[in-house]
Amino acid sequence: MKKVGKGIWICSGANLIQQLVKEDIIDCYYITVIPTILGSGIRLFGETDHEIKLKLLKTQSYNGMTDLIYTKR
Repeated sequence: MKKVGKGIWICSGANLIQQLVKEDIIDCYYITVIPTILGSGIRLFGETDHEIKLKLLKTQSYNGMTDLIYTKR
């Protein structure tokens, strides 16, 4: 049985995010950019079978980091 959720906040890494993107159940994306250059790493969104168009709602910067807040278009 599916239940409708509202106001659920998930702070996670790439593995869980990729599963949620695949199911297309994320309404709002809060992405924090931390200015560090990595030689390699795990892609946040990985490979997807469909394009998800986003609209930038807000940015805010603090302690050298920048939050990007997006919603689906």
